[in-house]
Amino acid sequence: MKISLKQLFAAVCVLPFTSLIHAQESALSAESLARGQTVYMQVCFACHQPTGLGLPGMFPPLASSDWVAAKKPDRIIRMVLHGFTGPITLNGKPFTSPAPLMPPQGAALSDKQIADVLTYVRNSFGNKAAAVTPEQVAAIREAEKARSAMWTEAEISKIPTE
Repeated sequence: MKISLKQLFAAVCVLPFTSLIHAQESALSAESLARGQTVYMQVCFACHQPTGLGLPGMFPPLASSDWVAAKKPDRIIRMVLHGFTGPITLNGKPFTSPAPLMPPQGAALSDKQIADVLTYVRNSFGNKAAAVTPEQVAAIREAEKARSAMWTEAEISKIPTE
């Protein structure tokens, strides 16, 4: 097998830095997940439980949730910012609750805290989805700054997830 000078350069000079970059990204992701878990245990766990399974008939599960694992996190960012009320369809099944499903957290949590907790939830409890960035949260916060009402399924379903 013949190795070109370009391949040798890539192997010796570029690949170690690529590994370093990926290691740094993983470390940052691990830090975000740890911060997100802290926010979850302070703000979310009472309703959604430490297992993410929620309380049947009262608070919906986050575990293996189609809402949580959507390709784009735009809906759940809005839910955290402004809250959610009314029935919701989870994994194709109706879920109704006598209580508002999600109180708004936008005034209490920063963009970074929301990004971290959603990254944690989107990668815990059987979910696997892309990280949420503070920039994504900030953009949606700005776009929805005039909103004061909690979201309903009918309204939020109009927000694309792809």
